[in-house]
Amino acid sequence: MKTYKRIVVLAAIFIFIGCGICNVWAQDDDWGRGGDGERDGDHRVLHIQRTVTTSQIDFPQSLFMYHLLDGANSNGEARALKGTISLKNHSSEFSEVLWVLAYWKGKCPVDDQSLAGANVIWTEIQKNPTQSEDILSVDLHFPNPLPMTGCVGFIFAGGPLVKGAGAVTMSADLNLEYKRSETLTNTVIDLSGEYCFGQNWGCQNATTNENDGFAVPIAMPAGHLMELYGSISDSTFDGTQNFGPLPTGEVWGNTNNFYLLPGGCGKFGINLNSQGFPNPVSLAKLNSWLPNNAIHLESVPMDYPILSLELPGRRLPDR
Repeated sequence: MKTYKRIVVLAAIFIFIGCGICNVWAQDDDWGRGGDGERDGDHRVLHIQRTVTTSQIDFPQSLFMYHLLDGANSNGEARALKGTISLKNHSSEFSEVLWVLAYWKGKCPVDDQSLAGANVIWTEIQKNPTQSEDILSVDLHFPNPLPMTGCVGFIFAGGPLVKGAGAVTMSADLNLEYKRSETLTNTVIDLSGEYCFGQNWGCQNATTNENDGFAVPIAMPAGHLMELYGSISDSTFDGTQNFGPLPTGEVWGNTNNFYLLPGGCGKFGINLNSQGFPNPVSLAKLNSWLPNNAIHLESVPMDYPILSLELPGRRLPDR
């Protein structure tokens, strides 16, 4: 027997969750070097090195602001983001952190806790279910540069998910490579979403029916779709009463599909709950809603063998 969880996504996706409440301002005035090792006067590198330790639940948030170029009214383009992020549990309970890199146009905010005026450059979801340090490498290069201004913010949002679980340490050591540009020619489309399978709580929407999926619609402005980038997180099952049970069978996983629907979102655009998130629907019905002119952009299948024995301290794959 094989068990799969599925999600269907429409148009472009970029995961964006989190907001900030702590501001630290810094001026980046270090010139970087070009790819050939020679000094390039138009190439800069912002070094982001931050660590936060917390025992607070309910996703405490920290925002670190950076003044670059000539401020929020100056234009730039992000070329690459490289380095590492880590999530360390000081106890054996489940933890999670959301990372967001964003910029603001017009005026650098003193404290934009809701990120209402922010434009996302990059985001990541990282999880750790064991007493260990989970280190992930970041190595993103954008063939089509992403827009940014001279007002950049880096956000941590997360920590332990269970009260009394103990401290969690979140660390980032990243280099943002960017250049000055004349105009902001590209636009990043934000598609937020977190959907749970195997439990009926804990996400923007959730289902225990393995035959269901979620279709996330987003209306895009007229233009050219240039690239899909970002991250997809498949939640860790830790087998405790707090989260989903360990999967059974031979394989667990999901399928993430991206479609472009010319002319509008159709039935997907009205299958939303009161908060604007898609309701769970059977995969067969979701496929029947796709119009004949739908363009399949990409498929990202994720499936993993189920271990017959989970040894102490050994974690199931979550990505």
